[in-house]
Amino acid sequence: MMPTEIPALTPHQMKSVLEAGALLIDLRPYEEFASSHIPGSIHVVFSRKSLPERVATAIPPGPPIVLLSGEAGVAEAATEALQKTLRNPLLGTVVGGIETWGRAGFPSATLSQVPVAALRQRLNAPHDELMLIDVREPFERTLGCIDGSCSIPLGEVWRRATALDPHRDIILICEEGIRSSAAASILLHHGFPRVANVPGGMGNWFKADYPTIRPPIPPKS
Repeated sequence: MMPTEIPALTPHQMKSVLEAGALLIDLRPYEEFASSHIPGSIHVVFSRKSLPERVATAIPPGPPIVLLSGEAGVAEAATEALQKTLRNPLLGTVVGGIETWGRAGFPSATLSQVPVAALRQRLNAPHDELMLIDVREPFERTLGCIDGSCSIPLGEVWRRATALDPHRDIILICEEGIRSSAAASILLHHGFPRVANVPGGMGNWFKADYPTIRPPIPPKS
């Protein structure tokens, strides 16, 4: 069966489908997403091998999606990968990246970045009531995690967002900064105003030789 041709949407068309309930999936590197993104978009870094899995982990089944990339080749490859799944219908792509959105006069947003040195300083501050969420899988945390961090794997963030306190500063961390950026975008999508990502994640924390703990190995289900 020949793949269905997916339209390239103008910013105004994209705005209309988003207002109708579609989700925008931003495929760019997390540094680019942090510096400027379309409000409400979900950040899922492009991967030729695992994009459908990454999308399925980040968002619930059902809502149709629109893809945004700064590169035509990435948009084409992502379209090909996601057309094979029926989980979230693909409505279109926006190949021109966020620049086309800005040129149309629409607003953009940013995602705060907290390097590991600044994170450690805040964690040691006596009156800083930030919430640190580790979005790695439980087995990853057994190799070392930050004392006081809360475990919410990326695949559970969408469902559990309503149970979190939107009035607290929430910082998200993973191994490299990719999954935590996705998690941060989910909370931003749900209206959380004080969200930040840790670039380089636990990898940078380990390199800095900052203290960690090893929680018990989770039982096998």
